[in-house]
Order: sequence, then C-alpha cells, then structure tokens
Amino acid sequence: MIRALVAVLTGAALAVVISPALPAQAGIWHEYPSPANRTCSDSRVYNGTSYQVCLEFNTARTQVRTVAFINPGAYTNFQVNLRLWFGGNGPDITDSCPTMTTNASRACYTAFTDLRRPYVVTEAKFGIAGTWQLPVRALDMRLSAKQQEKDNWCGPGVAQTTLATIGYSAPTQSQLADRLQTDEMLFGVTMPGKIPPAVNSYIPDSDWQYHWEEIAVSNGQTYEAGINRIVTSLSRGRPVMVLVIPGKLPWNTTATPFQRHYLTIHGYGGVVHGDGSVHPSTFKVADPWDASEHSIDVDKLLLDNANLAWNWIDTVAIVTT
Repeated sequence: MIRALVAVLTGAALAVVISPALPAQAGIWHEYPSPANRTCSDSRVYNGTSYQVCLEFNTARTQVRTVAFINPGAYTNFQVNLRLWFGGNGPDITDSCPTMTTNASRACYTAFTDLRRPYVVTEAKFGIAGTWQLPVRALDMRLSAKQQEKDNWCGPGVAQTTLATIGYSAPTQSQLADRLQTDEMLFGVTMPGKIPPAVNSYIPDSDWQYHWEEIAVSNGQTYEAGINRIVTSLSRGRPVMVLVIPGKLPWNTTATPFQRHYLTIHGYGGVVHGDGSVHPSTFKVADPWDASEHSIDVDKLLLDNANLAWNWIDTVAIVTT
C-alpha cells in the first residue's frame, strides 16, 4: 500500500568512460529466455505474428543486453536486425538473426555488456513474411532507485533518484526535504515548483537544467507535445518526475482519492516512424515508496494516474529538462 503524501491542492556534461564492448552472440535464434527485469517496446502484430524488443538487465542492474522476441501466429518466415548503443559516444553493437521459418516462438539476443551513462538504447527491425516492419525501440538508464525514508518524502525520494541516476553525488533525503520545504508545507506536501531549483542546485549550469510544467491533456496536440518533451528528456539521459494519484496505479490496490505521489520516469518503449520520430507506448518508472520498477502504458500513466493530480483539472504536472 502506498501511503503517499496527502495534498491539499490549491491551485557539466557527464564524463563517459568508454571500454571495448563485449562481442555479440552468434546470430542464431533461441528459445525465450527466463523472465527478467526488462524495459520493452509494446508488442506489435503483423500478419498474425507478434514481436517486440527489450533491454534486459542482469540482477544487479549493472549489465544490459538486447532481446528481440517474436511469436508467429502460424508457420511463417522472419528475421531481425539488432542494434544496442549508448549515449555519450559509448559502445555501438550490431547483430542479426537470419531468416527462419517456423511457427514456434523465438528470441534473438546480444551478449551482456556493462551498463553505462547517460543512457542505453536498443532497436530492432523485423522482417516478417518478406515485409520489413517499422523499427521498435527501448531506452533506459543506469537507474539508481532510492526508497523514500518517510511517508511524505516521495518528493525528496524522486529528487535523490534523479540526481543519483544521472551520476551526481546525491544529497541525503533530509537535505533535499529542507530544500524542497516538504515538511514546512501543510500536510508535508512537496510542491512541483520546488523540485527544479532544488535539483538544479546540485547540477552545473552547463548541464541540462530542470523545470516544471503542466501538460493540458484534454487537448490532443498539447498532450502529444508533452509526451515528446518527456521523450526528449529521457533521450538526454535525464529522468522525468511526475505527480500521480497513487490509488490509481496498477500496483496499488488501495483507493486514495486525496493522496498524491511522485514517480520517476526513466525509460520508454515504442516504435520509430519513417521520419525518425519515436512514439512511446510504455514508460518504465521507479516508485520511491519501495524503490521498485514498473512498466506502465503511457496513456494509463498520464491520462488515468497523473491527470487531475494537480489542481483537480485536466493537466499533468511533470518535472523535466
């Protein structure tokens, strides 16, 4: 149960260490690997065959690999080209699995390689029944998730997670709570407008600076523009903080209509269109209540969980670069 804060709502670039990448696995199709911590594109379907790509992390979340999944609905042929790369001129790994004809589920994957900052991306282009599909993509970061130390310290928790994830020495949550004035506000609220100056005080001026905004989700154009700004921040290796109604989260079963809570968005999965734009269908989020990771549909998070969390109107409050 998430006992989030109760709110009365009133209205220096990082240095990247580059080392040789591990060699990719031979391009052969495998059976599905065991379940693991993954950040994935949504499953797409062509000609009855579903497919997706995932970033898969080891248990310690210090290494990552690409896994492409395909599940034919009937006897058909398929192939895939893979790419795994890191921001900041990190390693760039390519691999492929050749054409195979079967009705069995198969996976194609690279070897594990060290997870590096500021972010990691994987992309897969599937050829199914002789037709190349739009590439599917997943992005994530070297997450350092922090658990909030008090019931109303989800704000300090997401701020600490953000700073640690982008590689800065994270201050204590008590220090952040002081900067955020969390315990000074009525009911111990962390106001969204307090987060950017608190986080930016630990970030050099030469680095991406945070700001907060409200996305008017009732307007389709502003909603899509807001999603694009979230993707832009993530594509810089900079997590996004979002205010939600915790009782509406899929992993929380307790009704909490008057409570508010912060999450950290640190990854996404989606499809790459012909113009190069990315359309995410899922976000990967860290919940400071227990420092857990979750995958959640983009519309589910923004329209169902975050909408109305701020000022009781059709807006979503986000803190992004």
